[in-house]
Amino acid sequence: MAAKPRSGWNFLQQAVASVESRLDDILAEDGERPKRTNTPPHTKKPSSDLSRSNSNASASNDRLQERLARAMAKKNASRTESPVPPQDESSSPISRAADLSTAADDAEAVTNTSHLTGQDAKDKVDDGSQVIPDEEAPQEEETTVLLEKARAVPVSALQSDGDTSRASTDVLRDSRTTSNRPSQDIPRPSVDSQTRQSAAEILEAQAEMNVYLERIDALRRDLQTLVDSVSESARKNADTAKQAAYSAEPGSLEQKISQKDEKIALLIEEGTRWSKTEMELRSTIKKIRAQATASAKEQETSKIRAEKAEQAFRAMEDRAKRAEAANKRVEQNLALSSATTKDLEAVRKERDALNATLTDMKTQLSKANARAEAAENKAQSDQLDKERKRVADLQDDLTSAKVERQISEEKLRQEIRELQAALEREKGQARAMESEMLSEQAALESKLESFRIRAEEASSADTGHTQAKLLRQIETLQNQYAAASQNWQGIETSLLGRITNLEKERDEVVSRDAELRKKSRDTTLKLKNAERELDSLRNKYADMDKSLADANEEVQRLQKKTTQLEKDLAEALKDLETQKQAAERELLRRIDEEKSKWTANLHIPRTESPAASWRKNSGLGFDMGHLMSPVQFERATSRRSSIMHNTFDSNTPPRQQSTTSFRGLANGSTVETPSVVTSMDHDEYFANVPPTPLTTSHHSQRGVVNDLISTSTVGAGPSVQLVERMSANVRRLESEKAASKDELARLTTQRDEARQEVVSLMREAEEKRRIEERLRALEKEHASLSQRHQTTLELLGEKSEQVEELKADILDVKQMYRQLADTMK
Repeated sequence: MAAKPRSGWNFLQQAVASVESRLDDILAEDGERPKRTNTPPHTKKPSSDLSRSNSNASASNDRLQERLARAMAKKNASRTESPVPPQDESSSPISRAADLSTAADDAEAVTNTSHLTGQDAKDKVDDGSQVIPDEEAPQEEETTVLLEKARAVPVSALQSDGDTSRASTDVLRDSRTTSNRPSQDIPRPSVDSQTRQSAAEILEAQAEMNVYLERIDALRRDLQTLVDSVSESARKNADTAKQAAYSAEPGSLEQKISQKDEKIALLIEEGTRWSKTEMELRSTIKKIRAQATASAKEQETSKIRAEKAEQAFRAMEDRAKRAEAANKRVEQNLALSSATTKDLEAVRKERDALNATLTDMKTQLSKANARAEAAENKAQSDQLDKERKRVADLQDDLTSAKVERQISEEKLRQEIRELQAALEREKGQARAMESEMLSEQAALESKLESFRIRAEEASSADTGHTQAKLLRQIETLQNQYAAASQNWQGIETSLLGRITNLEKERDEVVSRDAELRKKSRDTTLKLKNAERELDSLRNKYADMDKSLADANEEVQRLQKKTTQLEKDLAEALKDLETQKQAAERELLRRIDEEKSKWTANLHIPRTESPAASWRKNSGLGFDMGHLMSPVQFERATSRRSSIMHNTFDSNTPPRQQSTTSFRGLANGSTVETPSVVTSMDHDEYFANVPPTPLTTSHHSQRGVVNDLISTSTVGAGPSVQLVERMSANVRRLESEKAASKDELARLTTQRDEARQEVVSLMREAEEKRRIEERLRALEKEHASLSQRHQTTLELLGEKSEQVEELKADILDVKQMYRQLADTMK
């Protein structure tokens, strides 16, 4: 119990000692930096002598404040004595500010690590025992004072550096304004003195920067040694806690506390490891910043060079202008005198040379500008890409580290809560046992009082009789003890057998659990594969349903089409029959009319010439011959009906009936042509029209009859073609119907197969669910068995404790009887 606060105080004292040693190293000179072996003696005190009072803490606080004040005074003096750097090294304040910021980050990291170790030690002390005085408050004040002062130092340094950088920029601005004035002529010795002065300032700035870099390296080394010492101390404390856990009694409170100490030490070690990684990440960030400052410095130098080149170019332009003016003056003088021709030629040559040099300078300047811009753009892009990649990698590492740290912290908190709950349970059990022991002690005291009363009564009565009675009681008690010991041995053997059986059952349950877990993993994998296949089959089934629906729609459309065609065909046949009947009736009527007309014409007087009579009745004769051949008329009507049906569309069959009207002609009038409203050719349209007298007056009756025979025989063709076309359409529709039926059957078979696969997958899923339920039941059974095993172990421990107590009671009773026997003797 006492080792826990001592170990926590040891961590805190080591952190404070490391901070003090680091401050000593900062205050020391560059050549006289103390070694790590000459640290103050209080850093290597044993853990038994690490109990400090509040007076020591306040004294250490005063000492740290004095050292920090001296360090700040020394740094401020060194900064005030340092000269202002020149403008050519304008990036040195930036680099120094970056170095100081890195130093401030290092100091803040040290204070954070010390504060972390102190806080961990404090948590450890609070978790281990709750009887520790509040001695950590002064140390926390120390760490907060150190943090504030370490932050104050870089801020003042940055402010002073900012002032120096502003002064240097003002000096550069003044120097540029003086250099840009073309009218003023700077003497050469002043320029040399300025260059020497700037070189001296550069050397001083470099020396100062080297001093700062050495200090930063020393701080980094000290920080590394501090982290190593903290990790080493945490490892040692973990080892000591582990040894204490091993040396302590199993299941005791000290063992649990030592295990908790070990966990806390491991947690501190892990924190130091994370602090190391954080230091490495900060060092990489510092390197990136240094590279950025270097690139900025290069850009500034390139800009300065470009400005110098521009100034030279302007000077050359001024010289060229002056040369041109001189050339003009020389030309004017040349007009007055021819003696200066040689000088004019020289001036012209000089002008040409100057123009050539000017063009060369322009080309070189343009090339240099292009190269500088390209290099600058490339460097910026490369640097930005590198920085982005590095920042992304660092962010990923930081996020992963944070997540892992949170997970580990959650696990440790859970373990601490479980240990606290177990400790509370054990405390409750100890209280219950203590109450039971007190009750048993009271009972034993009452028994002892009764025995004493009996002894007193026995001493007052006859000694021999009482001695014999006591001996008999002792014998009976011995017999009872022997019987109880035999019974206990039997109970113990039975309990041991039950324990072995329970262990075997536990091992079997564990093996079965492992097998079931393996099977469950296999089944889950199979289920996932089956689910994937089921999804694919569902997609296929959906596609098949869609295609089946499309096929059904197509079949329905074709069926509707076939039914419509069948209806149209039936209507056409019905119309054909009605037209045939009407034509036959009309034929019979016309035959009767023609017969009557023929008989009337036979009684014409002979005074008329035969030619006139023939010319008059030629149309009637043709009509009569046409009407006397019903077969030809029937063929013509069938041809017209076939042409009419041939024009029907398969989708929208419009039907237009053709009617043939024969009007009787009185006294040789012409027969009206039949009106056929169909899409025929011109020859087909006039093929069955009876000729008029105008068209047949020059033809003989024989030729007209032959033409009628030929047209009637030709008119029988389209009806056969129509039937063939209709039969071809019917065959095509039947083949399409058969193909759609085959496709429908194939789709139904595929649907049935998919349904069977879905059913099998559902069965497998049901089987997996049953296996999972069985696994849950087995897990519950395993938990109940483990709980029963735990309860049996607890009962066994309680029984063993009761047996030990009974043995002790029996020994006490024996001793009492012996004492009574001795007193009776």
